[in-house]
Amino acid sequence: MENRRLLLAAFLSVLIVIGWSYLFPAPPVAPPTPVGESAPLTSPEGDSPGDTAGTPEANPRAPGEGEDSGEVAAAAETESEPAPLEIVQAESEERITLEDNRMRAVFTNRGAQLVSYQTKEHLGKSGEPLELIRARGSDLYPFAILEGEGGSRLNTALFVAEHGQDDEGRPWVTFRHSSEAGVAEKSFRWDDRGFFDSTLEVGGQVRDWGFLLGPGINDEPAQGAYGTGASLRAAGYLRSGESETLVAGDVEEEVFLSARGLDWVTLEDNYFLVGTVPKTGVAEILVRPVLQRPELSEDRPRFLPVDTSSQEDDLAAELLLLVKAAEPKIEITSYFGAKQYSYLTQLPYDFEESVRWGALGFLSKPLYLILEWIHTNFVPNYGWAIVLVTFLIKLVFFPLTHKSQESMGKMQELNPKVQAIRAKYRSKLKDKQGRPNIEAQRQMNEEVMGVYKSAGVNPASGCLPILLQMPVFFAFYRLLTTVVELRGAPWLLWVQDLSQPDPYWILPLVMGVTSLAMQRMMPSSPDPMQRRLMQLMPIMFTVFAFTFPSGLVLYWMTNNLLTMVQQAFILRKKARKAASE
Repeated sequence: MENRRLLLAAFLSVLIVIGWSYLFPAPPVAPPTPVGESAPLTSPEGDSPGDTAGTPEANPRAPGEGEDSGEVAAAAETESEPAPLEIVQAESEERITLEDNRMRAVFTNRGAQLVSYQTKEHLGKSGEPLELIRARGSDLYPFAILEGEGGSRLNTALFVAEHGQDDEGRPWVTFRHSSEAGVAEKSFRWDDRGFFDSTLEVGGQVRDWGFLLGPGINDEPAQGAYGTGASLRAAGYLRSGESETLVAGDVEEEVFLSARGLDWVTLEDNYFLVGTVPKTGVAEILVRPVLQRPELSEDRPRFLPVDTSSQEDDLAAELLLLVKAAEPKIEITSYFGAKQYSYLTQLPYDFEESVRWGALGFLSKPLYLILEWIHTNFVPNYGWAIVLVTFLIKLVFFPLTHKSQESMGKMQELNPKVQAIRAKYRSKLKDKQGRPNIEAQRQMNEEVMGVYKSAGVNPASGCLPILLQMPVFFAFYRLLTTVVELRGAPWLLWVQDLSQPDPYWILPLVMGVTSLAMQRMMPSSPDPMQRRLMQLMPIMFTVFAFTFPSGLVLYWMTNNLLTMVQQAFILRKKARKAASE
């Protein structure tokens, strides 16, 4: 009997325990976070995106259901307290270097900012890979966080960095930070074409935020670095297939570019660009003018607002980009590198539109395509490619220049008749008081034109060759100061950069000699003013050629030599005709 009572008591105890567990289940215990797995972004107050605290689903039981009022009050007080902030920060500052066959990028974990970006395919004046990040003093670097109109405490915080390479050897890096300074994560991942995808995310209550690009691009001197055309400092953007340029110095106030329909925005010079393609989370991009001190000092900013009251001299105009966020997370794609037209046309995003061909683009762009085709298929030397292009141009213009030179030869034959008319009117061109006789001048010009007309000669034909060559000349100039393939391209011996002036003036002097020799071979104009102008042209061009890019002087010199060959052919033909008569 006693045993039955014990068994019944045990059975009832089990039922009570099971019933209690069923009616009042214990709260689930969260599994521990694996080592090395990061926690989600949280604000200093403990908020996290998607937090469900305070919703009915997070508080399924009403007060009094299975708990007394004291327990409910204690539970409510516990839930209202913010979760402790998880500290994620590095112990010391370090530099993270990422590298592939095209570039070498260096980040600092202080603020997760990009402090150096070198393109290996192009060299600077020092002979090292060209640096695309402008040197700074105490200024912020690219990808620094901005809050409102100023910087953020995150820019001095030490981020934890993880970096490496994917299975195909492409570099990547991720920065994370969480402290009282703020919460942020930045990721950068490269592909094998020169692009890199960037993701920037901030936590907490930050709303008006963005990040910095620039100021400026390339730390080469603005003047005289690679030809006089290397002075372009600008921002560019592409919207609906239309490319626009904002030149530093012309921009006096901030320019607001909505991200809607914006294909890309760049900071650029003649040869290189820092380009950004907005993907998600971007509201607008501000192009802001700044002034740059010529000297560099680590303890003070190098870049100043344009409305600064500073009385400093020699402040150069520059531009920077502020990428403003519409969401806590921004995703962009960037390209830092050369404006190499033939390469950019093979890539997405239409960055080839950043190559500024100028007003004579209808000439300079075809010249580039022909030059590049010859360089790729025939001669791997841009100097000799320029020589061959000049030969092709001469063939195109041959009928016109040939006719012009023959016309000038006829004018030389008519010169005795023209001089006789001028001698007849010489005493009548002025009256006794020395004033011009307009009527006599008119009659003389009519008789001279009658001589030319009867012989079927155009007296203006002597200027035709020069007029035909000038647009091509300026198109070549634009080519040599815009196309990055010609930057640092050698020809032979002392000419090691076709985009720079000849350092020894040899090529300009040889060009001047060929110009004088060509002029002696050409028939002289009977018009004294025109004749004096033609005599001055070789001297003037020689003086100017001292500052022209070597490739431009090479083009003009080659054109002179081909013109001399053409004139020699005409003179030989004329001599044979005279001998046969």
